[in-house]
Amino acid sequence: MTDMAKVSAKLEDVSVLKDKKKEEATNSERKRGNYLYLKEHFKVTSFIMESGCKLRLSAVTVSTACVLYHRFWIESVSLCKKEDFDAESIGTAVLFLASKAEESPRKLRDVINVCYKTTHKNVPFLEVGNRYWELRDSIVNCELLVLRVLAFKVDTDKPHKYLLHYLKSLQDWVEPDAWRLSQVTQLSWSILRDSYHIPIILKYPPSHVAIAVIYFAILCTGMQVPSHEAQKTWWKAMCDTATEKELQDITEDIMDLYDFESKPL
Repeated sequence: MTDMAKVSAKLEDVSVLKDKKKEEATNSERKRGNYLYLKEHFKVTSFIMESGCKLRLSAVTVSTACVLYHRFWIESVSLCKKEDFDAESIGTAVLFLASKAEESPRKLRDVINVCYKTTHKNVPFLEVGNRYWELRDSIVNCELLVLRVLAFKVDTDKPHKYLLHYLKSLQDWVEPDAWRLSQVTQLSWSILRDSYHIPIILKYPPSHVAIAVIYFAILCTGMQVPSHEAQKTWWKAMCDTATEKELQDITEDIMDLYDFESKPL
């Protein structure tokens, strides 16, 4: 007679192997998708972040600019051709737009000059002349294009407020010395800033991105979060709608970003 226990075990092994291969294929596809996106857009998101820093814009404002940039490129695919406009002009336009949306407006001339210097480091600031007016007209037109593509919806719910709340809550759970030495706070904010190179915020709720950033920071630092035999993990207690699979997916997306950064284009 057939040993059904052995057959069942073999079927289970085959099933596990198939699931593993499927997972590997999915991960490979995800990694390739992230790489191709970063290859096309990393330079521009870096340009936005550097220019935003020079303009002394807040982290929230710069992140808004990055979100607007990602939304524009994703939503414009079916509306217009990439060859129709310059990516850095779009980057300049979303910075100017974000500064107004976040109520920290900068003069258009300052935005143009700073962004121009970011890409032309060894040349003087632009004087008011033909080149300046050409750039100004281009940025104004790009801003209008972005607004039209986004249907004039520029408000975004970002992870920053959630991250601030979660970090404060987590700090109360951990011994003060362990918390300070772990540097989870600083690392979490750095990871969140870096995450805006890819459109994670468009794929997941901002509260889930915030909790995933802390999840990743804790994995990196090895900090132990006391459980006190709690029924829920620390992250589930803070964000009940998040799943561990989702946190792992977000973490893997961010790891793809760091892998990309470590390799030359």
